[in-house]
Amino acid sequence: MSARLGILVVAAVAGCAGELENPERFASCPPGFVEQLFQTRCAGACHGATEPEAGLDLVSTGVEARLVGEASTTTFCEGALMIDPEGTSDADHLLLDKLGADPSCGSRMPFGAEPLSAAELECVRRWVDATLGAQP
Repeated sequence: MSARLGILVVAAVAGCAGELENPERFASCPPGFVEQLFQTRCAGACHGATEPEAGLDLVSTGVEARLVGEASTTTFCEGALMIDPEGTSDADHLLLDKLGADPSCGSRMPFGAEPLSAAELECVRRWVDATLGAQP
């Protein structure tokens, strides 16, 4: 009987996934999650509906229309598209670039606060992809 138990233990351990290399791929991104994330992590004193920094309101209705194909007007990132309709990587979308560890211009967002987790950033990525997929 102990031989069977040993075989079961070995089989169970061998089948174990161990460490995940990309745990963010399993992120749960329920509908409205990114909009809520913008509200709680970005609005504060910066990107709310009233006098938003860099003219970027991330909380009012229609945020997608304010991001897709729209260029930044800030000095450091002027001309970079918030969400590039032709973009294929995070670096192509200023929104994702600024949320990442090493933005190509300006400071990482949210400025002066805890960076987004890998799972939160993955949800924003998926939201960008879904937003672009909904474009005519």
